[in-house]
Amino acid sequence: MKHNLGSLESSEALIKDLYLGLRKTVGAWSEVTNQTPQARMGYVGQHLVSVVTGYPGGKSGARGYDLIMPGKGFGEIKTCYRVDQLGSCKKCGAGVSSLEFKCASCESTQVIRKDDSKWLLSIKTDADFAAVLEPISYYFVLFEFEDLFDASNQNIIASIWEVDPRSLGFALCMADYKINIQSNSKSSAPFNLWPFSTKFYLMKPILVYRSLIGVDSVKTEIFPNEAGKPIIEVLPDIGDLLRKRTLTLESIQNSILELGGKLGGSEDKRVLADSLQKLRATVEEQEFLDVVARNVYTPLLKGKSHLIPKSVLEAVPFLTTI
Repeated sequence: MKHNLGSLESSEALIKDLYLGLRKTVGAWSEVTNQTPQARMGYVGQHLVSVVTGYPGGKSGARGYDLIMPGKGFGEIKTCYRVDQLGSCKKCGAGVSSLEFKCASCESTQVIRKDDSKWLLSIKTDADFAAVLEPISYYFVLFEFEDLFDASNQNIIASIWEVDPRSLGFALCMADYKINIQSNSKSSAPFNLWPFSTKFYLMKPILVYRSLIGVDSVKTEIFPNEAGKPIIEVLPDIGDLLRKRTLTLESIQNSILELGGKLGGSEDKRVLADSLQKLRATVEEQEFLDVVARNVYTPLLKGKSHLIPKSVLEAVPFLTTI
């Protein structure tokens, strides 16, 4: 069979050839060597995005452009692999592989499974900051277990989201990271973008691909123009996000006021979150996400627009008003 970019059949063949076979081989050797069963997935993620989107890569691996797009544009690919992370025994603390049903040290079945991998966006220098919005699109790839806590269920979900870096949620998040978070960090570590986090949802991610990967099978559920339609991810109910630090009392209050609501004198986050959730239905979801993003990040960046590179300000004019 001849494989082609933009082909659903080719995407499934790619996963079987580059991933399923590799994972089986690594897993088998892991039982012998007691080394990690993780198969490095960064480059496999790049191959998959090319087949799904139809855009070729730049043949450069970790350097250069991940995707070559029309009009001399380019795309950036980030892969997060939450499969086969090392867990631990709740009883004795020993490491437990994702392939193990119980602790090899004490035989306890009380296993803590881990799924804390995230996407890393590196903006080390001022030049990196100035170039952060240059890609036409960012593609965020995620491999995760269908059921993290059932070791007998080895099904894996592979997803790809597309994000426009010029969306308010993305641009404001990157500015906040570079100006506030990184400047106060001695390590200058990359930005940790967590799948399914408030910050990720505010970037207006579009789910362009999803498949269910079994032991020997691949079932494609979403594929551009073929199996299902791309889905714009929806920010969860505001009340479900109150434990996250991203949504402050001030950001909720200001979002309510911007949408024409009233505070009613309350400073109870739960009450105000319910009010904001009701107002959500009065506007388009994309507008709602912009409202929340503005009110989350503006207080953090107020008076700091002079620290934002000209190229970023030109790409997202709202930043000049902060």
